[in-house]
Order: sequence, then C-alpha cells, then structure tokens
Amino acid sequence: MKVKQIKLKNFRNYTEQTIEIASGTNVFVGQNAQGKTNILEAIYLCTCARSHRTGKDNDLIKDGADFYQVEIQFESDKYVPEDKPLTEDEAIFEEIRIEYKKFPTIERNIYYCGFKQDKISDLIGLFHAVIFAPEDVMLIKEGPAARRRFLDLLISQIKPLYFKNLQLYQQYLKQRNNLLKILRDMQFDKRMSNSAYDPEIYRFNLLQLTIWTEHLAKISAQIISTRYKYILQIEDFAIKALEKISDGKEKLKINYKTVPGVDPKHDPKQIYESLMFRFERQQEDDIQRGSTGNGSHRDDLELIVDNNLLKERGSQGQQRSAVLALKLAELQIIENETNQKPVLLLDDVMSELDDKRRTHLLSAFEDNQVFITCTDLGQIYPEYKGKLSGKQKPSNLDNTINKSKNIIEENLNHSYINFFKVHEGTVKRQYLL
Repeated sequence: MKVKQIKLKNFRNYTEQTIEIASGTNVFVGQNAQGKTNILEAIYLCTCARSHRTGKDNDLIKDGADFYQVEIQFESDKYVPEDKPLTEDEAIFEEIRIEYKKFPTIERNIYYCGFKQDKISDLIGLFHAVIFAPEDVMLIKEGPAARRRFLDLLISQIKPLYFKNLQLYQQYLKQRNNLLKILRDMQFDKRMSNSAYDPEIYRFNLLQLTIWTEHLAKISAQIISTRYKYILQIEDFAIKALEKISDGKEKLKINYKTVPGVDPKHDPKQIYESLMFRFERQQEDDIQRGSTGNGSHRDDLELIVDNNLLKERGSQGQQRSAVLALKLAELQIIENETNQKPVLLLDDVMSELDDKRRTHLLSAFEDNQVFITCTDLGQIYPEYKGKLSGKQKPSNLDNTINKSKNIIEENLNHSYINFFKVHEGTVKRQYLL
C-alpha cells in the first residue's frame, strides 16, 4: 500500500494542509510540538478510526474549531500486477475520509471512495498501517488492556469478522452486567424483607441471565480461539526478530492468559462448554459483585524474555527490543494474511534505538512505504552533515546517500527518500543539499 496524498482540516494544529506523498521513505523533520506526529496520527486514524494517542475525537479538533477532517488517497497492492507495476497514469487510487463535528450535533462520518460507511467495521481492513512510537513501550509496562488492544487491532485489520465479534461481545457483556446488578439489588430487597421483591420476576431475570450468558460464551469462544491462533504467529515471528536484534542472546516467549479452566488450544465448541461451566460456577459471585468476573474482556499476554517476566524484571533495553520485535511481527503477519504491504509509521523512535536495532528495523521493510519523524536528520543518519532547503539543487540525493558509509543509509538505498520540514502546523517539501 502507498499513500499518495494527505489532506487535513482543523486537525490538531493544522488549519488546512495538503501533502503530496511519493513512494519510498518520507522523512518529516521539525522541532517538538510542530505537528510531525499529527501527520502519522492522521494516517493511522484511517486504519481503524481511532488515534493511537487518544480515544477522544474532541482531542483531535484544532483549538477554536468545531470539526476536523482527515483524508488520505492511497494505492492498494491488490490492483498492482506482480509482474508489471502500474505507471502513475494507470494506478488506481482509493480514498478514505473521516469527519467529526460538534455542531449543531455531535457526528462522525466515514467515507470510502465517496461512499458513506455505516459502521466502523466497514472501514477495518481497507487500509493497513503499522505504527511504532516511543509510547509503545507501554505495551509492556501497562495493564492487560494495552496488550489486548494491540492484539485486537492487529487481528481486526486482517479479520473484519473478529472486530464485529468484539463489538457483539461488549454488547452482550453490558446486558449481562445489567442483569447481574438487577439480581443483586433484588437479593438485597429479599434480605431486607422489602415488599418490592417479587420471586417470579427474580426467576424471570435468572432465565434472561442464562440466555445472555450463552450468547456471551459463544462469542467469547470465537474470540479466544482466534486470539490463540494469532498469538502463535506473533510469537513465531517475534522470536526470530528478537534473536536477530539481540544476536541470539535473548529468547522471547508469549503466554496467553485467558479464563481459568479454558484451554485456548481446543476448538470453539469445547471452549464454549468450558466457559459455560465457568460462568455457572461463578454466577453467584458475579451477582454479588454486579459484574462478570471472568471472560475474554480480561485476557492478557505475558511477555517473557530469558524466563523473566518483562513487565516486572525486564530492563529498559529488553522491553524496547521486545516491542520492536512485536511490531515487526505485526508488519509480517498483516502482509502474509492480506498480500499487501502495510504502510509503516515510525514516530520519533530512531533516536531511542542503538545502531543494531535501528539497522534491523530499517532492513525489515524493503518495499514498504515508510513515514519517519525526527527533530534532526542526524537521528536517522548519524553521519549526516548536510542541510535541507526549500529549493531543489543540482546535487543528486542518491549519490549523497551512497557516499555515506553508515549501514543505515545503505539499507535505505532501495527507495527514493522525500524530506519535509514541519513548522507550526505547515508542511513544506525539502531537498538535501
């Protein structure tokens, strides 16, 4: 996949900006708080209608405005013949536009090639992107929700049905939790000899609870089975990536922690039966709690390196390397499953990687379109001594890069490199002197 054009209106610190993008590597250079990350955020927004930094659309609106609009035009690999790449005139471009407004009513609309999409699930899988940012280390440090989100977003890009199952699960979970609260309150009324307690209504609510529990267990069984299959793939690719990053010194293992008594290796029917048994055993506890104590909404991944749980005993370097390995696995799985190369978004991460990790990362996306942000080109090219200019000079960029002895630059020789200067919410094409 290749992004051709990005349009922003009232998005973060951009009033109105159109950025023409070429294939290969695109480097956005600028000081902090100028809007570099916002560009990558806008691209990633078009994969799942969700920012990687916030879950609130209001946060994405420029100060003083009451709406934002993000639009990308991209070329999909599915229209490109394997034996003969299409010319610029032959290329078939698709378009995704996301709009959010607060006035006169709160409304968010998603358009694909001009057609309004009724559900977020209709967007999932149309455009693929993988983002690697400094805050991704929180995959290790934060609670289970962060690791579930990583897993769910990856699978959803590949399996739209999985995303729909996640939505159904949340609906069923909400219904079951509401019933549990009602039953808890009715039990309290019974203990207090309250005349409001009606045994017939209580039995009816118990029957409803059984129905919603069955619905929840069926969807949960599908989710657990699918998660387990992709966790195996993630582990396989991430093990190989980490072995390269660490020169074979570190061994990664991923444990899938799901509902006690449930074996994710079983088929969905067996998982369903195990879940029903578990739900029945914990029903009274759930009623007293007023919520569902166990379920796939509490799943977690244990990331272990050399028999040490990374979250508790992993060093900063080990944690960063493990996250990098997970992202490389994500990139590979999406490409293998969809036969399309995802766009790779690297948000100010090069300066935090040593030469070995940086080299491995750059060598992993031979033909992917890449977006990189940095405050100084020296963070990407340590031997860089030149300057950027808004006017093209007769010097040849490829020759300039070829002269560098740095191995990172050698890894980037396969593609054309485009430079952009970002300053106070404006983006301008630059050329290397």
